[in-house]
Amino acid sequence: MTVALIFLGFALFLVLGSPIVWAMAAAVILAVSAGDLQMPTAWLAQQTLRGADSISLAAIPLFLLAGELMNRGGLTRHIMGIAESLFGRLRGGLGLVNVATAFVYGGITGSATADTGAIAKIMIPAMEERGYGRAFAAAVTAASGTLGIIVPPSVVLILYGVLTNTSIGGLFVAGVVPGVLLAASFMVTAYIVGVREQFPLLEKPLQARQLRTDLIYALPALLMPILVLASIVLGYATTTEAAALSVLYAWVAGALIYRELSWRDLVPAMIEAVATTGAVMIIMAVATPFGWILTFEQVPHAVAEWIAAVQAGPSMTILLIILALAFVGLWMDLGPAIIILAPILVPIAKAAGFDPYQIGMIFTVTLGLGLFTPPVGTNIFVVCNVGRIGIGAVSRRLIPFWIATFVVIGLLAAFPGLSAWLPGVMGY
Repeated sequence: MTVALIFLGFALFLVLGSPIVWAMAAAVILAVSAGDLQMPTAWLAQQTLRGADSISLAAIPLFLLAGELMNRGGLTRHIMGIAESLFGRLRGGLGLVNVATAFVYGGITGSATADTGAIAKIMIPAMEERGYGRAFAAAVTAASGTLGIIVPPSVVLILYGVLTNTSIGGLFVAGVVPGVLLAASFMVTAYIVGVREQFPLLEKPLQARQLRTDLIYALPALLMPILVLASIVLGYATTTEAAALSVLYAWVAGALIYRELSWRDLVPAMIEAVATTGAVMIIMAVATPFGWILTFEQVPHAVAEWIAAVQAGPSMTILLIILALAFVGLWMDLGPAIIILAPILVPIAKAAGFDPYQIGMIFTVTLGLGLFTPPVGTNIFVVCNVGRIGIGAVSRRLIPFWIATFVVIGLLAAFPGLSAWLPGVMGY
């Protein structure tokens, strides 16, 4: 009765147009008041408070603030300058430049939406000016923007670590190889499309002096994700402490080294970071009693028993999980999807023998697919707004990138070492 009420209530309020967080809250209230749990009202308040009461979650606003400071410090164009010098002379090279910029930028902002928005404003007009179709420019930007959720430090990996009691430092390390693999798959896809459609080449010769200048200028920012990872892996800082250090480092780099970050930029950067954090934290708070009810009612156990009843081995189990994640990702934003599905599916995947870090990477990349698939893909809306282009035109251009993503997901599922090898080497 309780499980039926919480799912039906959640679906009903979504259909009525309620935001996801309020639909979850209303479903929980309905299940508690009309179900057979017989929990007092104070329990709901305690669970909601506990959902946001985690020191690890404090890393989220700090990493977001560090990314905002770096962005306002004028970093993006220098990262693009380096990428253009390296890849611009290939056919369709600006597509590769787009992906390479997103890969580096994602390691600084930790947020897919921030990554996509910052790069779209520069790359879409630049690619269109040089003869690339606007739809392709928008598509490659939307796809490559998802690198921000897997390249460390990642806000999504922090959420996943807190929800599943998995080491956040280990998840950061585990995201390195899959992040490189996903970026490489997007670059290969952009190159193949560029060759097939004869996109223009960058005709000016490589200017070593300009490359050296851009590299020197961008080096302090490029070092930030490396320093964050190193401080965590070597045991000098926790994830939250490393996030605080990244804010200090970003301010020093932007204000004292780049000299493009003024005191007036601090307040807007803080407002943006707090606004994004608020959206994440309220979902975490409301989702805690939601997940508690599912666990108490043994929903994960029931799903696991169903999979066992159909005699699904490990391969079929992970395939069913991937299909479930991909389907939910089409209709639900990344954060709520992880919050709802992780308590149900992660125990099943572990019981089937999959490594915790492997599961985390499969979860992140598969749900990340929903960021650039209609009807609710956040990255698609961002690039369509910036590029002033229809969703249909961009979606058609995204098909090769969807295929590339599924190839990477298949590799992550088939080869555990892609996710688990580096954390093992680092002692996680």
